[in-house]
Amino acid sequence: MAVNVNQLVSLQEAQQIVLGQARSLTTELVPLENGGGRVLAQGIRASIDEPSTAQAAMDGYAVRSADVESASPEKDLFLKVVGLVGAGQRCERRLKGGETLRVLTGATLPEGADAVVPEEMTISDSGRVRVMAPVRPGAYLLPAGAEIRRGQQLISKGKVLRASELTALATQGYSKFEAIRQPVVSVLATGSELKEVGDRLHEGEVFASNLHTVSQLVKRCGGMIRSMEIAGDDLQTLSESIRREAQADVVVTTGGTGRGEKDLVSAAISTLDGELFFHGVAMSPGKQVIFAKFDQTLVFGLPGRPVATYVAFEQLVRPVLLRMIGLSQVFLPEITATLTHSVQLKGSTLSFLFSRLTFGPRGPEVQALRSKKQGIMAEMLASNGLIKVEPGRDRLQEGEEVRVQLLDLGLDGLSYFPES
Repeated sequence: MAVNVNQLVSLQEAQQIVLGQARSLTTELVPLENGGGRVLAQGIRASIDEPSTAQAAMDGYAVRSADVESASPEKDLFLKVVGLVGAGQRCERRLKGGETLRVLTGATLPEGADAVVPEEMTISDSGRVRVMAPVRPGAYLLPAGAEIRRGQQLISKGKVLRASELTALATQGYSKFEAIRQPVVSVLATGSELKEVGDRLHEGEVFASNLHTVSQLVKRCGGMIRSMEIAGDDLQTLSESIRREAQADVVVTTGGTGRGEKDLVSAAISTLDGELFFHGVAMSPGKQVIFAKFDQTLVFGLPGRPVATYVAFEQLVRPVLLRMIGLSQVFLPEITATLTHSVQLKGSTLSFLFSRLTFGPRGPEVQALRSKKQGIMAEMLASNGLIKVEPGRDRLQEGEEVRVQLLDLGLDGLSYFPES
């Protein structure tokens, strides 16, 4: 796709470009205990029946159903109790006519038994039990394979593993599984005014908070951080940092993406003979975003303002990381919600408003977090969504239906939405 890097591209066009450059990652064996949030590289079939044998579904007595078919409250029908077995245990003897075995939930039924009489349908009487009602064959038990049948598809390829999937793997004895390798990301912050978090600040200096913003967002997308570094405002230093970090799958820089003399990300990419795909996206916040490629490493230059870094990451970097790990749902999930208050806009381009989404008795409602008393950082802290406003709107009205992108769901939250 030919792109004029001197012109803004639409967000949709930018997303198509970045996804077109996202490559599939290799796979690796992952221990079960580290499997949460990982993406399964191949489907898994059940290796054993679950349960492996017929088990009691409740506390009671294992019986031959034919022995109790005439049982009733008015009739004295007694069976001899020949033992007791608990969960995970089994009785080696075969049940004979007139006998019963006391069983607890999860106990394996003895040979000869084909049903369980619940405890509340019996009266115990010194080595015997009186059965008050008949039961049919198969009553109150879990047949072998009732939960999972050997050979059945257990978990499909591309599934994000949650506690439920890990439980299923554990019941089948899988101590490890094949997963898509995590994308490796390096983060570089540009700016001579930046200091490491925790250092002493002097006048005009600020903490390099974007390193931590991007780091946490990468981890939420299933990636892992290779390094975090302040690269300063020196072209050679920045170029060498990008070259050094090109062992990562993705390099994310923050700051220095404008077109001024101190905005060096584009120049650094040019110095490295990297391929620049676009410089600027028609959206707010996050307009001054760069996407390039150096060798096989994708390079995202995000704006320096924390809120712009956040929005640009979610719209462009997140989809790439999710595509790399094999997911089809790569964009932020969206729902329709009712706007609780009117809001004035400036936007001539696609805009994102930090918002607070709630699920009330009338359905999803959303408040745009626009306030003259608080800055945009406070809006970001209070938000759990982004209202998506198409170009040309100067006002959203109270009661209007708006589209809201959901933040903070993580990969587990994608299960609530149909696959794209």
